[in-house]
Amino acid sequence: MHPEHNLVLTGFMATGKTTVGDQLAQKLGMEFVDTDDLIESRHGPISRIFAEQGESEFRAIEREVARELGERTGLVIATGGRMILDPENFKALSRNGRIFCLVATPEEIHHRVINDDTRRDRPLLQVEDPQQRIIELMSERQDEYGRFPQLVTDHAGPNVIADEVAQLWSSHATYDITSPAGGYAYTVGAGILPFVRQLASIQGPIVVITDETIRDLYVPSLGEVDLTITLPAGRSQKNLDAVATVYRHLFEAGIDKSATAVSLGTSIIGDVAGFAAATYLRGLDLVHCPTNLIAMVDTSVGGKVGLDVPQGRNLIGLYKQPKAVLADVGTLQTLPARDFRSGLAEVVKHGLIASSSLLDRIESTSWAPTASLLPGMLADLQSLVAQAIQIKIAIVQADPFEEKGQRTFLNLGHTFGYGIEYASEGAMNHGEAVAIGLVAASRLSHAKGIAAADLADRVEAIVGHIGLSAKLPASISARKVLDGMRHDKKRRRSRPRFVLLREVGDPFISDDVNDDEILDVLEGMRAPNSQAEIAALGSP
Repeated sequence: MHPEHNLVLTGFMATGKTTVGDQLAQKLGMEFVDTDDLIESRHGPISRIFAEQGESEFRAIEREVARELGERTGLVIATGGRMILDPENFKALSRNGRIFCLVATPEEIHHRVINDDTRRDRPLLQVEDPQQRIIELMSERQDEYGRFPQLVTDHAGPNVIADEVAQLWSSHATYDITSPAGGYAYTVGAGILPFVRQLASIQGPIVVITDETIRDLYVPSLGEVDLTITLPAGRSQKNLDAVATVYRHLFEAGIDKSATAVSLGTSIIGDVAGFAAATYLRGLDLVHCPTNLIAMVDTSVGGKVGLDVPQGRNLIGLYKQPKAVLADVGTLQTLPARDFRSGLAEVVKHGLIASSSLLDRIESTSWAPTASLLPGMLADLQSLVAQAIQIKIAIVQADPFEEKGQRTFLNLGHTFGYGIEYASEGAMNHGEAVAIGLVAASRLSHAKGIAAADLADRVEAIVGHIGLSAKLPASISARKVLDGMRHDKKRRRSRPRFVLLREVGDPFISDDVNDDEILDVLEGMRAPNSQAEIAALGSP
């Protein structure tokens, strides 16, 4: 980003916004503004405003300041703890600013507050038990803070945090992608959603297509939009009925060909939005803003759009190249741990087909997903997505319409995976099934005398390292997995096609695999006590 934009720090009180912001401004050569200090210079102590005029008057003053600062540029802005959570303030400050959130534990915040006698009074903590009040307020604001890229300040000095924010501020990367339908750019960074119009060079109306889960989290981050179309969340929406719903909203709003459709959400939303954008009025511009890991590293690039029908998954489809892709890794912080682990399976796949260095990185890093991602992982996530997506870009550029074979390599683990997902009857999600599929493909490669046994062992270890099971649950019938493979659109003459491995970085395609070989591999991957294992898949 450049000085014509602002850098905005939000977060709960005493997380270090003022100290970090001041150092950031010095590092970046920008002007520093603390909104609370600005308000006090004009209206007197905040505690007095609360006491004499009430909190509502203070919030009105905050809105006035937000509007004013939102019109300026080249600022590092430290906001009051609740300021950015007001939709009006968020809209004003995100117009020209990337927003980062500083976080700390309630214990650390309480310690800082009671030991900081140089700072202003904290009106919201004038209660009998300040620490309990801190916990309550943080709990109330957790979801709203969670939509911004977060950095933990508990165990790092302000200079270190300032360096981390400065790195994220300056290190977003853009990759140019060529295709027969024209080139487009893939941009990955943290806190870049507010700049979708600028980064994607959108001139006309913006139509956002999203789902109920993502809408409230991230639609406000996009700034001014002309129409938001919200679908229910989940795989059940990946069909022609959902596309018809999108058509209806577009027609009712009078959307013409000057509009750009922005898919905001998962791969499912990307498919529905892509199909609608390709066919409405014979084509609208399309921008993907993926918010989960699978969409970022895989489905948002390459232009393939697929819908499900009762006869099978992804059996109806077309190619629709986007105008741009914006991957804001800050959105990964709100992913459930299960979904994040599932996305990592696709990253592992990329490493197996093309990059031993990516595999080495996955093996050597503890991603440790919990109920929500650790905020300290932002820089690592940005770099991981960038490395993984470069593999996908190289492959789809070499084989844009899956005519030469290279693009089929991206299906490594997926033939087994689709069968396993089908046989689990919804108990396993796509990434969990693909993870087992990667192990199965490597074991089949060894069983056919093509790959060494230690390759399969390594794949199994990596799958376990990212928190996924490498075993086939006992409750899943191998015969039913085989039946599910026959529903896969990639089959040839009713025979499943497999991407196998000679070694890391050396995949090949084979349909010379018989049913007995498939069943032997699956039965050799049985997990003990896997009824409990599969039941646990639904946990965070």
